[in-house]
Amino acid sequence: MGIINQLSFEVANLIAAGEVVDRPASVIKELVENSIDAGATRITVEIQRGGVRYMRVTDNGSGILPEDLPIAVRRHATSKIGKASDLDSISTLGFRGEALAAIAAVSDLRIISKTAGAELGASIEVNSGRAGRVTEQGAQNGTTVIVENLFANVPARLKFLKRDMTETAAALSVTEKAALSHPEIAFRFISDGNMKLSTPGDGEVMSAMRAVFGPDAAKQFIKVDGEVSGVRTFGYITSPSFPRSGRSGQNFFINHRYVKTATASAALEQAYTSYIPPEKFPGCVIFLELSPEAVDVNVHPSKLEVKFSNERPVFESVYHAVREALTSDTSRHSFTDAPEAETESADGQPAGAAPESRKPAAARVSESFLPVTDRADGPLPDNGISIADLYRGSSGGMMPSFGGNAGAGNIAAADGRSAGAGSSAGENPVEVIRGKDGERRVQGSVCAGPDASNGSAAPCEKGNGGEPDSGPDGIASATPNPPPIAGYAIAGELFNTYILVTEGDRLTVIDKHAAHERLNFEKMRSRLKGAERSTSLLALPISVSLDPREADALAGCLGEIEKLGFLIRLPATAPGAGREAEITGIPSELTQNEAASLIERIAAAEADGSGEAGLIGDTSFEKALYQASCKASIKGGRVYPEGYTLHLVDELMRHPEITYCPHGRPVAYVMSKREFDRRFGRI
Repeated sequence: MGIINQLSFEVANLIAAGEVVDRPASVIKELVENSIDAGATRITVEIQRGGVRYMRVTDNGSGILPEDLPIAVRRHATSKIGKASDLDSISTLGFRGEALAAIAAVSDLRIISKTAGAELGASIEVNSGRAGRVTEQGAQNGTTVIVENLFANVPARLKFLKRDMTETAAALSVTEKAALSHPEIAFRFISDGNMKLSTPGDGEVMSAMRAVFGPDAAKQFIKVDGEVSGVRTFGYITSPSFPRSGRSGQNFFINHRYVKTATASAALEQAYTSYIPPEKFPGCVIFLELSPEAVDVNVHPSKLEVKFSNERPVFESVYHAVREALTSDTSRHSFTDAPEAETESADGQPAGAAPESRKPAAARVSESFLPVTDRADGPLPDNGISIADLYRGSSGGMMPSFGGNAGAGNIAAADGRSAGAGSSAGENPVEVIRGKDGERRVQGSVCAGPDASNGSAAPCEKGNGGEPDSGPDGIASATPNPPPIAGYAIAGELFNTYILVTEGDRLTVIDKHAAHERLNFEKMRSRLKGAERSTSLLALPISVSLDPREADALAGCLGEIEKLGFLIRLPATAPGAGREAEITGIPSELTQNEAASLIERIAAAEADGSGEAGLIGDTSFEKALYQASCKASIKGGRVYPEGYTLHLVDELMRHPEITYCPHGRPVAYVMSKREFDRRFGRI
C-alpha cells in the first residue's frame, strides 16, 4: 500500500493559512489592503485583547455583491486579476485570492457588505472554514469584516502568540504603515475601546506622519524629491540630528505598497555617510514610483518582499534624492532638540578623554569668552589691517585672544569695538577689556588670557609679533580671502571650544572643531573628486576569493572599478564558478588591506543589488579623509588667534549647508531671542 496521502481540502486550507495568517496583525494587514483596493476613503480598525478575541475592519468602499460573498471566501478567488498576463503589471495590493479563505480557515468570520446601488446589504458567516448561507441585512455602503476566536480550531498556534500588548502594537504598526502609504484615506485604530490612531485623510503625507509619529517627531524630517532613470523618489527622511539605533524607522513604499527592500535601505544608509555616526541608522518615509512591469510583488504570500527587474535605477534614485536633500538642508539645530549626550568630545576624541592633557599651557588658563568683535555692519573698520593681513600677521602681529580669570567664572567682554579700532595703520591693535579687576589695555601681540597666578597676560606661543602658524588647513592662508559676511556679530567664545554668534534675533553656538573639520572635509573631498585617480602598482598581487555571483557581478563593473584606480585581473573560468580576483594596482589613497576590503564590498553589493561600484568607492575614499580632516582642524579647548575665529565663522556663514561634521555630530545649535524670553519669563 502506498504511503503518499492526498490531503483533505480542510488540511490543505490550514497549511495555506499558515503562510498568510500567523498573528492578528496579519489579519489586519490583509483586510485593510482589501479595503484600500475597494476604493475606501475611511477605514476603521477595532480590536480586543490584541486581536485574538475580536477584530473588525470597516470601510466605505465599493462593497461586495451578495452573489459574490460565497465565492470571496474560497481559495484563489479574487477580483483583482483574471489571467496570467495580469501578473506582469499588478497595481492592487491584493491579488492572490488567499486572504479571506486563510482567515476563515482559522477563525469565526463574518462579512457584512453593501454596494452603492443596493437597497439592502448582505452577510455571510464562515466558522472554521465552513461557510453558511448568505442573508440580507441592513448596512451602510461598504464592507465590514468581523474576525473572532482566532486560532480556536488550531490551539497549537495560540502558544506562539505574544502578550496582548505586543500583538496590539503589531496590529497598530500595520495600520500606521497603511495610513502612511495612503494619506488620502482617513484611518482610525481602536484597541479595547481606546483610540490609538486617527489620521485626517487630507492627502498630505506630512499630516499622516504627524498622526503616526506625533507633531514633535514629525518636525525632525527633511523633504525628499528626485527622479533617476524613470524611478521617482519622494517623501521624508530623518534629520541627521536624530539618528536611530536600528532600521525599524525605515519605511519604504513601492507604488504605495509597504515593502522591505535591501536595495533602497542600502542606498539610504550610504547617502547618510559622513552625516551620522557609523553605528547609527537613518529613518525615512520614502515612496518609490516606477512602472509595475519593473517590480515583481508575487514573491511571497505576505507580499512584503519584492524583486526588481533592474535594481540599479532604484538604488541610484534613492541615493541621489536623499543626498541632495541632505546637502541642501541649511537648518541649524535648536537647543530644544539637542540630544542629551554626545559620543565624542569637542575635538573628535571619545567622550571621557581628558581634554586638559591636550591643551597648551596658555589654553588651560582661561575657560571664558573671547572679546566681542562687532560684524553686524559689514567689514571690520578701516584700521590699516586687511582680512588677509590677519592671517599673515603682517600688521603688527596676530589679533588678540583674551580670557577671564581662571576658575572665577566671570565673563571678560570687550567694549563693543573691533580689535584695533581707533588705532592708526601699522600700530599694534589695542583692545579695552572690562573684567572683574576693572579696565585695562592689552596690546595685540598678546594672544592668551591672564596667567592664573598673577593675572599678567601670557604671551602667545609664537612670541610677540610672531606670525600665526599655517597650522589648521583653511584658516591661515597667504591668499587674500573674500570680504567678511555682513549681518552677524561674534559675541565671544565659551570654554575655548564654542563660538557664540548673534544673527538678528537668534544666537548660534558653533563647535569650532566640528565646523572646521567639516569645512576641511568638503575642501579635501572637492579636490579628490576633481583629481585624476593615481594608482600604486603592487610587486605581489593581492588575491580576493569571490563566490560565483560576486565574480560575475564584479566582471560586469570592471570599467567602473578601474576608474577608481584599481588594476584587477579575473581569470576566465566556466560561468557560474567562483574565481580569485588578482589586484595588481590599488588607489594611492588606500592601504592594501583597505583596497582588498573595498573590492569585496563592491562585489557583494553589486551581486545583491545593495550598492554600486562608483558610489561605494567614493564613500570609501571619503572615509579615508575623516582622519585627515580631523587632524587638520583647530581643536576644542585651545586658544587660537582671533583671526582664526573670524575666518572660520565667515566660512561657515558662507556655507549654511554645513550642519554636521564628518562623524555626524552637529556643528552648531541655535536659540532664538523668543526662547530666551520664554525661559526668563518675559513672555
